[in-house]
Amino acid sequence: MNLEIYIERIEQYESGQMTAAERSAFEAELSTNAELKQAHTFFLGANEVIEQGIENSLRNQLNDWAAAEAGTSAKPAKTKVVSMQTTWVRMAIAASVTLLIGWFGLQWMSNQYTDQALYSGFYEKPGDSTFRGGPSEHPLKLGYEAFQKNDFAAAVSFFNSIPDSSDYYAEAQYYLGHSFIPLKEYNQAIKAFQHCASRSESKFSEKAEWYMLLTYLNSGKTNDADFKALLDKLLSNPDHSFYEQAKKLSGKINSVWRRFAE
Repeated sequence: MNLEIYIERIEQYESGQMTAAERSAFEAELSTNAELKQAHTFFLGANEVIEQGIENSLRNQLNDWAAAEAGTSAKPAKTKVVSMQTTWVRMAIAASVTLLIGWFGLQWMSNQYTDQALYSGFYEKPGDSTFRGGPSEHPLKLGYEAFQKNDFAAAVSFFNSIPDSSDYYAEAQYYLGHSFIPLKEYNQAIKAFQHCASRSESKFSEKAEWYMLLTYLNSGKTNDADFKALLDKLLSNPDHSFYEQAKKLSGKINSVWRRFAE
């Protein structure tokens, strides 16, 4: 991929310097030109790295180069003059993006696109709002209190004691799955979420599917057929409660940055 031949147009597009016609033409090419799309992805990623303060001085240096070019570029416009300084600025920008990716990209990507980083970004510890009627007199109160106190072993013991004949079995299995995760009992967590989802209780089944998916992710099983099948199931159902989250997760899993992180 040659960033230099694309960088100026990408920068103009992202900074709003293009006319409406130019933007339309650029977006049309972006949808068909794989190399331009990849260059655009790299550009956005490098900008994100810069914005996070990893290499702020680089941006200042590039601005100095750009200012120097602007001060020396006044020439008669009868014929097009190829400025070596302009070429140098473009090459410097392309080289700087490459250096950012090389020196800082791996650390940044490991914090953003690894299985554990993605899991942390999507996982939310369940609160008492999931209880039917509130937690004060709820039959699962003792297990929930143990869970909130991070006494996960006690929570597991309590939720495991709820029989499958109970009206609260699906709910107990949902919390059981969450209780197994911090203990790194991922297979047990997946099994509990499966039990919950199989009951098809609207309040918990879709949540169980989503957290089952995240458990596969946290345990590094994104290449497993079960993970892929479950992700496809969520993505194929726009009415699923976690459809949008699944779309975002899928986008990150298939991101070019994740391939570098791996």
